[in-house]
Amino acid sequence: MGTLLFTLLLTTLVSESSGVQWSSSALKEDAAVYTCDNSDLTLSWEVSKTTGETIVDVQWFYEGRSQEMIAILSHGHLNVMPSFSGRVELTANAGIVIHHVTTGEKGNYSVEVNAFDKSGQFVTLRRMASVIIGDGHLHASQMAVAVFRNSTQQWHVVLACGTFTYHDTPPFTVEWTTPSGQSVSSSQYKEGQFLLLLDNPVSGGSYTCHVPHSSASVACLHGNNTDVSSTVVVDDVKSRLTLLEAENQQLKGSVMELKAENGQLKDHLVKQENHTNVRINDVVNQTKDHINDVVNQTTARIDSVSSLLSQHLHDEKTKQVSFHATGLKDTTPSNGDVLITTTVHNNQGNGFDLSTGKFTAPFNGTYCFMSSLFGNYGSGDSIAVFLMVDGLPELVVLTSFDSSGDYDAASLQAVLSVRAGQSVWLEAVDDSNQFSSYSRANSFSGFLVSYDL
Repeated sequence: MGTLLFTLLLTTLVSESSGVQWSSSALKEDAAVYTCDNSDLTLSWEVSKTTGETIVDVQWFYEGRSQEMIAILSHGHLNVMPSFSGRVELTANAGIVIHHVTTGEKGNYSVEVNAFDKSGQFVTLRRMASVIIGDGHLHASQMAVAVFRNSTQQWHVVLACGTFTYHDTPPFTVEWTTPSGQSVSSSQYKEGQFLLLLDNPVSGGSYTCHVPHSSASVACLHGNNTDVSSTVVVDDVKSRLTLLEAENQQLKGSVMELKAENGQLKDHLVKQENHTNVRINDVVNQTKDHINDVVNQTTARIDSVSSLLSQHLHDEKTKQVSFHATGLKDTTPSNGDVLITTTVHNNQGNGFDLSTGKFTAPFNGTYCFMSSLFGNYGSGDSIAVFLMVDGLPELVVLTSFDSSGDYDAASLQAVLSVRAGQSVWLEAVDDSNQFSSYSRANSFSGFLVSYDL
């Protein structure tokens, strides 16, 4: 009986203390609400009230590119302003859904609830939310400036993937795929971008950031049936230059700090001059010597870094071309047939075309070409091959072999001046060629010796 009375008394006290107020599930004051371009914006405001309390009206407002009323709910009828006509839907008793919002409609949204409590007192409740609308763009890039990491005490090249609209870390992850195919997580999220700090030395190649399809809608990336991704190509030479430039700037900063300390020290010494001139002179001389040593060492370091920068800039301009291909598609070619290899092992500069068997020079220069050719075991035939440059024979290799079962081979090598756009290939002479079918027996290679300006 006592328990029942206590429960009835507690219920009465709670009822009497209740009033028109925000429900526990309502959006908090100044809450951040995220949605995507051309999606629905849900503002889940809700008011709780008890018997005898009446809501007079509810008004919603927008403040962003303009200041205007969105809608008003009065006497159970929702009136929507022209700017939002056909897009507003009421939820609960103070919440709304705005359909098809755009990035231009980001800003502050607020609600005002006017009501009478049980005592007839007029009550007004107000709340505001900051709405951020994502535009759904994904772009991978390499930042122009390196970043210094305290944990490694090194400068690092930084890749960025974005841009996203979340102020804090988004509710999804961005993974990266390195040139070696390894999957790594982003190092951090900052100002709308997921960042990846590359390990030193930097490995050049393609780095791809991707958002799983399951998170595409949260990331405001609509309409994708596969993982959303973006790729940036990292040049290892340029990356080294970026790191060297960062170190150079750091060294210059150190020199400026030393000079500033030198000036402060001189000021201090001047103030102490009246106390002991001899002591000051000694300290000044020692300090100057020390500072000169440090400045000289730092200057030498800067000169060394500048020399490295110049060398790397030269290396960047140096053209690198080479190729190596093996195997023959046709081991018994006819007179005038191009020897077409089956496998290319190296094609730096992409000058060699595996489908045609021809190498096309990307620019003027001196090139070295080599070929190793192997006869068919015991065939009793011969090998006769031209090295052709733009349809003209530059070199010929001939060998014949008997049917005794011996292995016979021929090789050629030539250093030629080739203009950009000219093609070089191997061409069969007469119809008696019998090449070995072993994939590694026959090869065609070449490389750039020097680049002609």
